[in-house]
Amino acid sequence: VVVRNLKDTLTSLHFFRGEPKDGWDGNEHGPGSFRRFIDLEDCPNAYGDSFHWIKASAEAVEAVGSDRVLVVYYEALKANVRAQLRRINDFLGLPPLTDAKSRAIADACSASKMRSETGGRFKYAIRKGSVGDWVNYLNDERWKELDQVFDDSLGGIDLAEPLRFFQQKEIPGMPLIPWQDCDLETDRRTWSPYLCVSLREGMVVPDPDIVHTNNAIKRILSSTFRLLSFSSKTPVDLDENGSDGSPRYHLFLAPSDPWASPILAAMKLLGLERKVSVDISDGQSGAGWAFLNGASCAPWKGREGPFWLYEAYQLADPLCTTKILVPVLWDTVTERIVSNDSWEILKLLSTSSGSVTEIDDRSLFPEELKPMIEAMFSDYIGPLIDDVITAGLEYFRNDQNETERLQKGRINAYTKLLHLDSLLGTTRYLLGDTVTIVDLYFSAFLFQFDACYLDAFAFRGSDGFGEPILSGSCYPNLTAYARDMFQLLKPFVHFESFGEVFRIGPSIALTRQSCSSGGKSMDTLRESATATVPNLRDIIVFLEQPARESN
Repeated sequence: VVVRNLKDTLTSLHFFRGEPKDGWDGNEHGPGSFRRFIDLEDCPNAYGDSFHWIKASAEAVEAVGSDRVLVVYYEALKANVRAQLRRINDFLGLPPLTDAKSRAIADACSASKMRSETGGRFKYAIRKGSVGDWVNYLNDERWKELDQVFDDSLGGIDLAEPLRFFQQKEIPGMPLIPWQDCDLETDRRTWSPYLCVSLREGMVVPDPDIVHTNNAIKRILSSTFRLLSFSSKTPVDLDENGSDGSPRYHLFLAPSDPWASPILAAMKLLGLERKVSVDISDGQSGAGWAFLNGASCAPWKGREGPFWLYEAYQLADPLCTTKILVPVLWDTVTERIVSNDSWEILKLLSTSSGSVTEIDDRSLFPEELKPMIEAMFSDYIGPLIDDVITAGLEYFRNDQNETERLQKGRINAYTKLLHLDSLLGTTRYLLGDTVTIVDLYFSAFLFQFDACYLDAFAFRGSDGFGEPILSGSCYPNLTAYARDMFQLLKPFVHFESFGEVFRIGPSIALTRQSCSSGGKSMDTLRESATATVPNLRDIIVFLEQPARESN
């Protein structure tokens, strides 16, 4: 089954055999191409309306079985024909294509080649063969009308979802200003919500874990996509450079993500600031994490306009199915993702042959403490963070209503916090008197809990100990610990970007309604961001109070 962006389909039909007498919008000769195309009741076009054709195709795929049908998207074919050839070849069960055969097939199937070798016959099969020509015709109101017909008739149909991205004139929900220009008064709740997206076979689609409420929420903080398996026993050499002399390895981070600050702190403490280059995202968008000023590493360095992180995932594996996660450690030489798992990246930085600085004569990931560090993370810190994030997503996915899973997640989180508070009553840091990477990781979460999760995820006042960690009375040892760690992480914690978390609720609502008929207006969705943003200055002042003495 071959599917194409419906806006380009309409444009092609309009011009294919010469422009019709009734034009786009109709006249005395007829209703016009646009009205004919979106008429779902009595479309007079020779092959019926395209919306019903896509719906019928989806039903056929489901009836026959997805293992017996391959859906090919024309835009994906144009973007990376060799990747799609590999996909078609694998579906047919043929021997792997050699590079030479792949190039030969791609060349033989190109529009220019077919024009030169088929003579006049080719003009009856294809008009331009381009992508995105629709933007040159009609106005935004007409295209919005088509978008609404698309949502009403095809919303929630998996086969149609990749078309949503191909039919966008501009990426919705883009950050309004660069992250450096945000201050503590910047209210990101007033920014337009974005479509929550992931990649399916290399194509940007609405995130299925958001769209389908009954799906089990996957562990979104873990690596779902890793082209190079990393183990702390096999570190990379961060002293290596690319062909232009810049660092070989590059980090894509987001300051609203709690793991940016521990990674940046580790780089500083380990002397890696000049050995690994960094780009900081300005926020989420309808295409995932956006970098308004582009990327500063190969192969995108020097390209004008924004960069979106999905481009790195697509380049690393054109057919990947994954969430578009930060952080990402990128290899500019192989053009592959080393890891998108924050914990693995911290271990990688700490064990790299390029990390030379130590703290108190001990590294952040000392050999003798590695088993204890891993156990602390896997038994307590990782599950705690999972409980909080899962509860927050559950809250929004169920229209901010209480559910048993939400209540269970909160109780699990509070239970783990009480255990960690008790532990820190006997030791300065999680594993003694020395800071390790698990301290960097955990303390960054504590800062963000009070600044974001407590209110954005409706933890405040909920069942259990719903007080702030930093300024409440339930966790005195966690409070002292957080103050202690803030002295180390302060230069790397960007409270000004934490407001990005408060865009999650309206964005989940937008994503779910875009995949169903009807829904709220954009203004109404923005107004649904009702969670109160705490006074970040008060939190900073509280953290800056004197840290406790070593036990």
